[in-house]
Amino acid sequence: MKHLLIYPSLFVALAVPLALAAQNQGAAATQAADVPTYKAGGTPIAIPPPTSGLVEVGVDNHSIMEVFVPDSNRLLAAFVLSEDLPGLRSSNKALSKYALVEVPRQEEFTDLKASDFKEVADGMSKEFGAVLNSSVKESEDEVNRKIKALNLGDANVKLDHPVQLGSFFSEQDAYGCGLMMSVSLNGQSTNMIAGIILLRVRDRLIFAYLYSIYKDQESVRWVRKATEDWADAILKANQQ
Repeated sequence: MKHLLIYPSLFVALAVPLALAAQNQGAAATQAADVPTYKAGGTPIAIPPPTSGLVEVGVDNHSIMEVFVPDSNRLLAAFVLSEDLPGLRSSNKALSKYALVEVPRQEEFTDLKASDFKEVADGMSKEFGAVLNSSVKESEDEVNRKIKALNLGDANVKLDHPVQLGSFFSEQDAYGCGLMMSVSLNGQSTNMIAGIILLRVRDRLIFAYLYSIYKDQESVRWVRKATEDWADAILKANQQ
């Protein structure tokens, strides 16, 4: 497998922290089961929520969250704070915490061996900075194109000043790292932290992202711990 083909998809995805809630689309929000299960390459993958405060948005709301998923990936699950769920389609308030789980379309039906996953994780740790810096503008353009296509108002997103936070953890079937980035929505900037997870789950490659507004160093510590705990919970939920 030429896993270098995966890296552009991954880094475009991680460079899109959410600083935008959807404009009014007229439909009510729905809440999915506590531990939703989705198929990746025909394989059912159980995805528990990242924390007790985040809930899956429900399939009816996936179209809203897909604005922030690159075309090269497919959204499996999306989580927001429970208090943000009722207004997901009608509020202009930015989401302070949320999470996305995605699968790369090109590799979705490919069985991933342990050695293959190690190659992907090693490549990410070595090439993180170079690929990230070259993909920010691409990510920005893709998000704004999707916002326009879905008639989500005149919002314009600008991504800037990506800062690597280094490796968070490294396990046999999971690798996590962090990123902080300035996200501007119509000129109003917010610093966002992203915890980025690569997972090998039931022989499938899964990307998971946990986002939080940056307030202070405690925000970074929270994302670091929550990211590793979530990775462990996903792997445990899919043990056979």
